[in-house]
Amino acid sequence: MAPLKLPLRTGLLLALFSALALGISIGGLVLVDREARRLEAATGAARDLAEIEAKLPGALADPQSGPLVASALAEIGQLAGETQQPRFIFLRGADGTVRGETAIWPTDARPYQEKYQLFTARGVPAAGVARRLGDGAELLIGRPVPGSAPVRTSLTIWGLAAAVLLLGLSAATGITISRQTTRRIARMNALCERVEEGDVDARLPEEAPVDELEQLGRHMNRMLEELARRLDALRSASDNLAHDLRTPLSRVQGHLSRVESLALKSDNVSAAEEAALASIELDRLMRAFNALLDLREIETEPTSPPQFFDLALVIADAVELHEAVAEDQKGVRIERRVAPCRMRGHASLVLRAVANLVDNAVKVSPRGAVVLVESDCDAREVRIRVIDEGPGFPSFSRSPSTLGGHGIGLSIVRAVARRHGGRLETASGATGATVTLILRK
Repeated sequence: MAPLKLPLRTGLLLALFSALALGISIGGLVLVDREARRLEAATGAARDLAEIEAKLPGALADPQSGPLVASALAEIGQLAGETQQPRFIFLRGADGTVRGETAIWPTDARPYQEKYQLFTARGVPAAGVARRLGDGAELLIGRPVPGSAPVRTSLTIWGLAAAVLLLGLSAATGITISRQTTRRIARMNALCERVEEGDVDARLPEEAPVDELEQLGRHMNRMLEELARRLDALRSASDNLAHDLRTPLSRVQGHLSRVESLALKSDNVSAAEEAALASIELDRLMRAFNALLDLREIETEPTSPPQFFDLALVIADAVELHEAVAEDQKGVRIERRVAPCRMRGHASLVLRAVANLVDNAVKVSPRGAVVLVESDCDAREVRIRVIDEGPGFPSFSRSPSTLGGHGIGLSIVRAVARRHGGRLETASGATGATVTLILRK
């Protein structure tokens, strides 16, 4: 049985989900850090504005204090530059004139957190507050948003380490958990293979806890128990039928033989011929009956475990069973083109199937014909072909001269093919039929 790939796939899938979760978490931390830095800059600018209002009480709201406010703001900006405390101060008069860091009001200024502003000054992202003055001018004070390089570096290092750790733990956890599952699935597969080989008495061990797989296993056990019960009933009915019919049929055969002998002694040729014909038909019925019992045995009886055997020797034995009779009584020659091959299965069943096919081919082939038996195999399959020079299909499979009028011979071959995980293929040609028995190695 091929190894299951579920552990690797499950482990990789779990590792992928863990990596995605980690990536989302790191992305969330980056966003939180960015918001924290913006808020830090904005609240700092709000404190700066509060300090200005404290130093110039009432000046910001006084329409007459515009020049005083502008002068004070210029001094604060100069002092901030000298003390290495970066501040961004913009003052836009009622006439649109801008004073401050540059003569241009930040064009990207936008609201942030309802009471703050985000903008860019000197190419640096900043956050601050805006205030309308008493003379109609507008004041914008901001601080630069601290860079995120240190945080990103830390998050990158931590994230990579955590990702490697999570990937390893996830893969190990997924493989461990899924191996426990696949071991149980492997037991179910092994059970199915044993049942395919005819062992309907095989069962799965019942374990605890009763999860979904355990419930499935118990359902399989109950299903197999019902199957075994029905097969036992079929075997019992077949055995009873065989016991009830075989003895009477044998007695009738004996009676017909005595009738034929008595008719010949009394020179009643017509009665002797009728008795002979009846005996032939009865013999055909007996052979069909025995074939049915063989089919029942193949389909329902458990066999020994499959073993490796030489297919060429089995085919040779099957041909030898019919070779002498074919040449002496029908003038049919059997040729073999058999490739060396070893396969795993039931040699006795394969022998019976090939012998059936050869027997059928000899029966339908005219005198002087050649029956060809050939085989080849590859890494997966064995193919056994029997080619005759008879009338071909469909009459081949249902002809009274082939299978006793019941088609049981090919049914037996099909049963052997199913037992070996294979199939039976038939085809008619210009001068005969080809039957191919395909078996799994």
